[in-house]
Amino acid sequence: MKANPQIDELLCSFIDGELSLRQQTEVQRLVARDAEVAKRLRQLQNCSNLVNALPVEQAPVDMLEQIKRSLERQSLLSERSVSAGTHAGAWHLKVRRFVAAAAMIALMGGLGAVVYQIVAPVSPGTSGPVAIDTPRPAPVIPELLPPVAAPMVVSGPGFSGRLELRTAALTQADAFLKAAIEDNGLKGLTQVQTLPDRRIYQIECSREGLDRLVADLGTIWRNFESASLVVNTDSFTEPVVLESVTPRQTAQIIGQDSAEACVEAARRAAVLSRFAQAMPGREILSTLENDQITAIAMPEIPRPRQASNDPETKVIEAPPQGGVQTSLTIVLLNTQ
Repeated sequence: MKANPQIDELLCSFIDGELSLRQQTEVQRLVARDAEVAKRLRQLQNCSNLVNALPVEQAPVDMLEQIKRSLERQSLLSERSVSAGTHAGAWHLKVRRFVAAAAMIALMGGLGAVVYQIVAPVSPGTSGPVAIDTPRPAPVIPELLPPVAAPMVVSGPGFSGRLELRTAALTQADAFLKAAIEDNGLKGLTQVQTLPDRRIYQIECSREGLDRLVADLGTIWRNFESASLVVNTDSFTEPVVLESVTPRQTAQIIGQDSAEACVEAARRAAVLSRFAQAMPGREILSTLENDQITAIAMPEIPRPRQASNDPETKVIEAPPQGGVQTSLTIVLLNTQ
């Protein structure tokens, strides 16, 4: 989308919460109709989030006195330069402009370094503090699995983690999940635990099989009261936790080609989610995102295919052997 100063000014006012209720409604409609405007809104939101995330530094105590002395010294130099002649005054003016330009370049360089430390990806094996991963500890998910459940062992180089879904209709959600697992040919690859307040499904299958299962869950995602995704890293670091995860985020993380790529995608999604929670006008944007989940995000997730030409047959092709293997534990929690 080409830069449009009027549209950018309107979107910036929307992000800063400076519009009236009627104007906010008009912007919401414009974003829902025009994909380019929606993309531009996300770009401006990311810029605002990065600027707000910059650290605040305390000004020196004697800064005001230094500025006063500097202004007095420049004033004396200016008076001397004017009395010396027009040529000397012009030379001093050029010097002051050069100093101001150099100070601006130095300031932009420092700002760029801070932004790079915030958004730069983490290389494997990098030691030391990282700005993205260490601002706050990951939230603790209490008692997601009972002690009787054996820990899952990653069977391949792909995704490994846990999806927790809270619902007040546990029986209906459990029946839907069982049917989806059977329809996608994953019944023989799934271990089930039935407890009074939860249902636990441990699935080890190919990435394609898990993509199809997440696509089916996306059709009833709005019926869950909340959804959390925990992405396993390794035995030395804490897992990455995404609260209020969407089906699109889940599909994008699971669809990576390696476990390292899954963890990196989850970390990026967690950072963006934290920025979005602090964004002005978040309630309106959340409504827009929920309205677009089914219309935009879900068609991007691969759908299951029937292996038989008989329309009454629901047997799905077995996952291909030798592909990226994944491990997912789905926990249905009863909130009643």
